[in-house]
Amino acid sequence: MYALNYAVGRLSPFGNHLLQASVWCFALTTEGNPMSYLSIAYGLLRFSAGLKAFLRDPISAEAANVIVRQRMQARDAAFLQMVERAIFANRTSPYLKLFQAAGCELDDVRSMVKQESVEGTLERLLHAGVYVTFEEFKGRRAAVRGNKTFAFRETDFDNPLITAHYHTRTGGSRGRPTRIMIDLDYLAERAPLWCLWFAAHNLLPSPLVFLTPYYPGIVNLQLICAKFGKRFVKWFATAGGGSVTYRLVSAYLHTLVRRAGGLPKPEFITSRDVQKVGQYLVGMVQDGLRPCVNASPSDAIHVCLAMQKRGISLQHVTFLLGYEPLTRVRREMIEAAGAEAVMTYGFSEGGTVGQQCPRPTAPDDIHIASDAFAVIQRARHLDNEETVDALLLTAIRPASPKVMLNAEIGDYAVLETRECGCLFDELGYYRHLHTIRSSEKLTGSGVTFIGADVFRLLEEVLPRKFGGTLADYQLIQTH
Repeated sequence: MYALNYAVGRLSPFGNHLLQASVWCFALTTEGNPMSYLSIAYGLLRFSAGLKAFLRDPISAEAANVIVRQRMQARDAAFLQMVERAIFANRTSPYLKLFQAAGCELDDVRSMVKQESVEGTLERLLHAGVYVTFEEFKGRRAAVRGNKTFAFRETDFDNPLITAHYHTRTGGSRGRPTRIMIDLDYLAERAPLWCLWFAAHNLLPSPLVFLTPYYPGIVNLQLICAKFGKRFVKWFATAGGGSVTYRLVSAYLHTLVRRAGGLPKPEFITSRDVQKVGQYLVGMVQDGLRPCVNASPSDAIHVCLAMQKRGISLQHVTFLLGYEPLTRVRREMIEAAGAEAVMTYGFSEGGTVGQQCPRPTAPDDIHIASDAFAVIQRARHLDNEETVDALLLTAIRPASPKVMLNAEIGDYAVLETRECGCLFDELGYYRHLHTIRSSEKLTGSGVTFIGADVFRLLEEVLPRKFGGTLADYQLIQTH
């Protein structure tokens, strides 16, 4: 172990920082397993060595456009390659067991794609039993198909085609946090879509601000943006959670990226400091700039309300919203402060599913990034006896952290195909999602709520009955 630490510290272009992180990751995740330690140390070494090259040549909007168009043209081939290499060539794949139970071979999939495209193939596979529910994907429930039962672990869905540089975790809002493998190829694959999202809203010249928690997963978005030349100018960081070792790993990753990318240090704030964020944005506008802010809807609303109380407009500020659902009430509160709200939709295990154009038909209307994902739906019965159209996602790009084929992620939405004449239409992103909600239940004091019911309760019922706004009512999770 000591010899390896010494070698890693000497080889890393960032010296002893990687050695320290290797020790932290060892304490955090390996529980003394030497092979896990070797794997983590090697991944961090590759990340450190490849980071400067990753940042050296940012892509332009023109290059991003070409990349996405080429991917759309090769979409069927990319899907088949994923199925062949990540499933049929992987004897431990959960999906291989489902294909075998359905009596479906690789040549059958090739024939279906040739006849019916990717989505048509996925529909046929769904009816044949080749899909995984949210509980099966998380390893919480056995998969029963006919007279056969399969027990999967969440790690069984890790992509065997990638070698992880580092690991992040989901937030755990829907149960136990999930480990996610990240490599630089995955971030590079996501960068063109984010570049075109900025271009669609004329935000490429805008200074970028982050208003997010301080945890390892934020590194992903910061690197994605830096890959197309958008290095953030300010980061208002809210406190990150987790154990001491988890926070140390987070600090290492952020320090490494900050030094490699020439990025500013985070400024840590609390909920009482939101007016500081608003004043900073107003100052930028007064200097003739049009800042854009990566934030959750909740954090954006708190900033907007703080400025409204002082009679200060946030005109020419754009909030790039993710992490939480964007409902009508939330969007209206942001726009009432003079700011613009632009939606992105994704999930921790797979990245960005789609993004909003300047002509949405619903508060959270997004174009599906069809070069990266295929989306179909399956009827799901909720505990309140309601039936919703659950989203089944299939990841097409080879560097996706998880292998996903007709996999539920715990959300449902309205799925449409239409044209709106925007940049995303030109790329072939004709499929849309809106009214995106979680199908997972929330339980408190013996009462079960469905996600949509909770939003209506917090945003409409309680403010109407007791006064205030949705910012005055929050859910608190206890253990």
